[in-house]
Amino acid sequence: MRWLALWGTLLAVCFAAISASALYGTRQDAGQAARDASANLALMVATNIERDVERIDISLQAVIDNLRRPDIQGLSDELRHLVLFDRIDHTRGLGAVLVVDAKGDVIYNSSTPRGPKLNLAQRDYFQALRNAQSHALYIAPPIHSELTRLWVIPVARRITLDDGSFGGLVVGSMRVAHMERMFDQLELGSAGSLKLMRSDGTIMARFPEASSELGVRLQNVALFNQYPTRSTGHFDGPGRLTGVARLYAYHSVGTLPLVVVVGLAQSDIYAAWHVKALIIGLIMAASLIATVVLVWLLRSELQRRVAAERAASRNERRYRLLAENSVDTIVMSGADGRVSYISPAIVDVLGWTPADIEGKRISDFVHKDHLMVLDDQDTDDSAPATLTFPARHRDGEWIWLEARVRRLSGDIDGASYISNVRDVSGRKKAEQALEAANAQLQAMAATDALTNLANRRRFDETLDREWRRSIRDGTELALLLIDADHFKALNDYYGHQQGDVYLKSIAGIIQECIRRPGDMAARYGGEEFAVLLPRTSTDGALIIAEKIRCAVHDARIPHVKGTEGVMTVSIGVYSLAPADGQSAADLVKRADAALYAAKHAGRNRSCHFQGQALPETATP
Repeated sequence: MRWLALWGTLLAVCFAAISASALYGTRQDAGQAARDASANLALMVATNIERDVERIDISLQAVIDNLRRPDIQGLSDELRHLVLFDRIDHTRGLGAVLVVDAKGDVIYNSSTPRGPKLNLAQRDYFQALRNAQSHALYIAPPIHSELTRLWVIPVARRITLDDGSFGGLVVGSMRVAHMERMFDQLELGSAGSLKLMRSDGTIMARFPEASSELGVRLQNVALFNQYPTRSTGHFDGPGRLTGVARLYAYHSVGTLPLVVVVGLAQSDIYAAWHVKALIIGLIMAASLIATVVLVWLLRSELQRRVAAERAASRNERRYRLLAENSVDTIVMSGADGRVSYISPAIVDVLGWTPADIEGKRISDFVHKDHLMVLDDQDTDDSAPATLTFPARHRDGEWIWLEARVRRLSGDIDGASYISNVRDVSGRKKAEQALEAANAQLQAMAATDALTNLANRRRFDETLDREWRRSIRDGTELALLLIDADHFKALNDYYGHQQGDVYLKSIAGIIQECIRRPGDMAARYGGEEFAVLLPRTSTDGALIIAEKIRCAVHDARIPHVKGTEGVMTVSIGVYSLAPADGQSAADLVKRADAALYAAKHAGRNRSCHFQGQALPETATP
């Protein structure tokens, strides 16, 4: 029994090595997924901030353009205020916009025509732009605003006079609280962080919120080993305030001197991996213990094998006795379909004796159109397959059989399958009769008896299905509503039976005019018809509508009460690509409104919906 112990030990070692390798791979995958997620977050935040700064810059440029208007000084204070700041976008966290003269005095304030007097000559951005030769946008470190008592990030542009001298500046502000709210909506884990920094290391905004950190200039951090040489990248390091080990990703904000730094805590990144490692470790320990137990169980099993073989021999005799006296037919067959055993009950079912069938293939007795059913017998031993097929009786008739087939766990005397077979001919005939009746009822329920077109119920079901498909695929759906002109007068003159004949004729013409498999014509009600055209624009729908209208007119169906002495139709057309908040009823209402317009425009015409009023009912 030594070989059993050696085999068990080797198996445990191999299993442990495979598990360790898998754990290492999943840890690497978790790290890479975190790098990708942090990089995507950094890119998204950087893109949003770049867009916000661009909007502020557009507002500042608009104010500078308005300042250069020759008539600006001659306006009243209120009117001048409206003209200067009419193009300012106050969305997405933009604060007040100030116009500052060359001395640093605030001369105009977007918040009020007569704001408090302020001097910004000592501000960092004022001195930077006064001494700068560049006209580029200047983004200053965050300050605590004297006007709003909030932390803001000033964004300023220099005003250059015609002689090139400094004429002041226009300054707006981004609210830090706005950015912090945006950061708070991101999924950063329980110990993640996010910072917006200037290229000189100044903290502009951060999450979690820490007002004491705003405006602090960081130096000798790992970020500047890569940035600004590389606009995006990763690095590892501890948090400055908490010391939490994090994986950081950064991304520059376009061409602006700003960079977004996203940090995900390694404890969050590998939390799920630690749980998995613990579970796998416990499984490995349990497997080692199970291996030892298995060795002893195998030893005991060898001792019981002889007794089990003797019991199996006795059971085989009992099972054969049961099979030969069962009402159902017991069949044992190999993987090639050859019968190795069949019980005597087959004589009562098919008239063949066991000797006639044993040694032959099952397919020799099954109808050729149902041979593929035998391929379904490949099943595991826990889920028997039920097969139904016709088999040839000895007298030439075909008898419907039902077989429950189970795959054996191994070849037993050449048999791979065991089956219980019974005669179900009576049940099969009843099922076929029921299916035929159901099919006939379904066809009758979906078809208009007079015109042989789809009825209103089937139209409603198809409209709902095509509406949902158009929403899913983003395609247009068109509807034609067709009404026979002066049909009441026709019924009164010719009689209702002749009116039915005319309706059949119109229905046949409509059906001839639609060719695509997905198009559907239906009787909508009375003398009204509907044609549903998936993936069809308004122009395409109008072409089909005109084709139908002209075909009805050209058929020259007599109608002495009609405007031209022949039967004509009016058609309302509407097509749309469904959007949120709309329903299929909107399509029907607009097509009905177009039909209403066609009727009131003189009949015998096609009209598409162009914003007409939606009447509660259309005039016939």
